This record gives sequence, structure tokens and C-alpha cells, in this order.
Amino acid sequence: MRQAVAWVLVGTACLAAAGSAAAQGRAQTRPEEVFQRSYFFEREIRERLEANVPSKQTTLIEYGGFYIPSYSQYTDIDDGMAHVTQQDLRLWLQAQFDEVHRVFARMKLSYTDYASGDAHGFRAHDLDGPDLDVGYYELDLTAAVDKYGGQKWPVRIKARGGRQYVEVGRGIALGDTLDVGSFDVETKDFYFTAFAGRTPRGRENIDRSAPGYPHSRRTFYGLEAKYRGIERHEPYYFFVWQRDWSEEKPQNPGQDYRYSSHYHGIGSRGEVFPSLLYEVESLWEFGRSPANGQVGRGDHIQAYAFDSQLDYYVPCGPKPIVSVEYAYASGDGDRQSATTAALGSRPGSLDTGFLGFGYVNSGLALGARFTNIQFVRLGGRITAYENKASAGRVDVGANLYWQVKTDHDGPISDARATTTSHDIGKEIDMFVEWRILSDLALSVHYGRFKPGGAYVNRDARDFLFTALTFSF
Repeated sequence: MRQAVAWVLVGTACLAAAGSAAAQGRAQTRPEEVFQRSYFFEREIRERLEANVPSKQTTLIEYGGFYIPSYSQYTDIDDGMAHVTQQDLRLWLQAQFDEVHRVFARMKLSYTDYASGDAHGFRAHDLDGPDLDVGYYELDLTAAVDKYGGQKWPVRIKARGGRQYVEVGRGIALGDTLDVGSFDVETKDFYFTAFAGRTPRGRENIDRSAPGYPHSRRTFYGLEAKYRGIERHEPYYFFVWQRDWSEEKPQNPGQDYRYSSHYHGIGSRGEVFPSLLYEVESLWEFGRSPANGQVGRGDHIQAYAFDSQLDYYVPCGPKPIVSVEYAYASGDGDRQSATTAALGSRPGSLDTGFLGFGYVNSGLALGARFTNIQFVRLGGRITAYENKASAGRVDVGANLYWQVKTDHDGPISDARATTTSHDIGKEIDMFVEWRILSDLALSVHYGRFKPGGAYVNRDARDFLFTALTFSF
């Protein structure tokens, strides 16, 4: 069972490490942003553990880890080729007692090494950790009152507290690791999650124009409700309230920076028919955003985002999956910068640029945040080789992107897109994932972005990521 859990970690870790390496080399992108949505789904790990726990076993302790050496090469902000290697070590421990108490902890230690002259504002040789990546305590209240009090509750209630990954909906409004407390309530037809938390200490601010921007102090409160009473469909609603308590160091008397927002979202996921799966979500953002040169509460935010995806599982030998996605995030033509207060919206006007705290993959080489962008993605993957006897498996796939601005006058997060053209560009991403042995895997991702009319320099940009994953 430990290997099953480790492989959940391994698959998501490859994507997370790829995104981190790509983002660290681009000055307009924070390291946490890229592939954040794929970063260690705690729920999936927990469900796999629960499925393998013997019903009469009162104590269970599981542990393991993985080590990922990786190499990345990409077109940097000077249109040269940058090179970076990264060593990533994660050690995890899971303990369960009486089928009531659960503890999960994961330590991280990483070392990033840029080639000479390629760091562009980041540390050329950076040792991060060891520190706590994820760690929480979970109490199954329903199981506790049954085991210790002999009472049967008609609902399942769990409480969790600590550092954990929090995602609502498709992870657009919020998909991040927070220090948070949460409750899960499950009935026959409904599933509710409520949470309150804050960003971990040392997290970078989304607004890089703020003095002392590396330090973000934000609180998040939210509720998500899912309805499971419709066969093969799961509609949901969520609300997320975000408050910015970030401090300026030093203070700027001519500019405020606190961006406070809240989000309402509705969506659904399920099956059109057994081989065709769908996900769709609409989000509305409101709140207050300080304009360029503005002091005070800021102007109102009124923004919108949408994301929809179809996945068709073709019933034939190599297990093909064909995927199509359309995504939309509103922009603001008054802005000079998509993500900052300084050079932000015009004072006295609505801020219509959508800005969430999650992730949508708009292209590996482009690496843009989900703001003032629309794209269509057509993709697919197949299992080219699978030998269960020797644990060998090879998956290959590709994604094609067509990317445009929502508001042609407004910016995107890539500061190199300086013209008012709608056309951001086109991109092709390809990957090979080879599970060589049960504890060894190779991952290769390549992306090429061809800039469109939004760029003065239309030379193609490349991104290559390779990694080995050793799990234990």
C-alpha cells in the first residue's frame, strides 16, 4: 500500500517540480504559481490510504518519500537560453489511531542551481528547507462519537487543522497550501466544506510592486457545497473571501497595495455518457482594488472567469484520451500591469481584471497567470506501452493552445506582451512519462510558444523539463 500512496505523490510531484523550475526563471512569474493546481492533492492521498486500512486495525503508520533530480532549459527574459537544475526531497508520514485520529506530515528540502548569469533576480544557488510542506491533524467526529459514546450520527463530520492544500471548484479562485482549519460534512446527497486560514509565513505576495512584496499576509474564508443526488453529475457552489493584510516595508504614502476580493462560483462535473467526462465552472469576483497612485480602500472589483473541459476516453487498446478546453478570464484595459497596484487600474474606475489565487494551465512555455486571457486547448494522451508484469508503462501526449487577450488594450501577466493586439500566440506542449520500475519514473515535458501580435519580439520561446523520480 505504501507504494500506491507514493505513486500518488510521484505523479503530482513531477508536474509541480516542472512548474517550479519554469517559473523561477521568468521574472514576471512567481515560483508558486505554475502547476500549483496539481501540487499534491491531499484528498486523493487520503482516500487511497483509507481504502486500504483494515477495518479492525486500530493503529496504522505509513511512511515514505521521494527524490526528484531535474533539469530545465527555457527561453529567459533576455531571449537567451537559461539552464537550471533542481534537487527535491520529500519525506512523509501518516498515522491513524482507532479509525478516529489521523496525522499527516511531509517535509521538503530542495536545492536550486542556476547556470551562470541565468538567475535573473533569484538566488543562483538556493537551498530551501528543510521545513514543513504539509502537516495536519484530522479528527473523524462521527467515528469518535460512535466508538467512544455509542451514538450513530446520520452525517459524517471531519475536522482538520494545520498546513494543508485547499482547493475549491476547479482550483481557479483558490488552489494553494494554507495554514487552515476546516470542517467536512457529508450526507447522503450533499457534501459541505468550510474553512478559515492564512498564507504560510514567508509566502510571496501576488503584487510584486509592493515594497517588501516577498511577504504576503492574507486570510481566506470559504464554503463549498456539492450536490450528489443526480446520477453521474455533481453540481456545486462555492464562496471564497480573501483579505489582504500585507505590509509595506517601507511605507509608500502615495500608494496603497492591499487587494481584497471575494468570489462566487458555480459549476458541475460528471459524465455526459460513460466515456465522455465534463467539467464546467463560472466565477464572479468582487472586492476592492487600489488603483495606480491611489490611497484608501480602493475601487470596486467586478470581474468574471469561466472554464470548461471535455475528456473523451476512447475505448481501444492504447487507452487514448482526447481533451478539449475553453477558458476565459476578464481583463482591464485601464491597467498597465495585470497583477500590481502600481501601474494598475485608473483611479475612479471599475477594476474588471480577474485575479484568482489558484491556477489554470494556459501553456507551459507561456506561463501566464489566468487574467485577461482566453484560450482553446486541444489535447490528448495515449498509453503507448504497458507491461504489468514488469511494472513498465509509457504515456505520451500533447496539447495545442490558441491564446488571445480578453481586452486587447489591457496587459497580461507576461510583461513582454506590450502591444494592444488581441493575439497572444499559439503553443504546443508535449510530454513522455515512463514508469520504468515500481519505484522509478522518468518524465520529459517540452513546450514551444510562438508569440502573436501582442509581442514586438515574435521569436519562439521554448521550455524543456526532464526529471527522474525515485520513490521509497
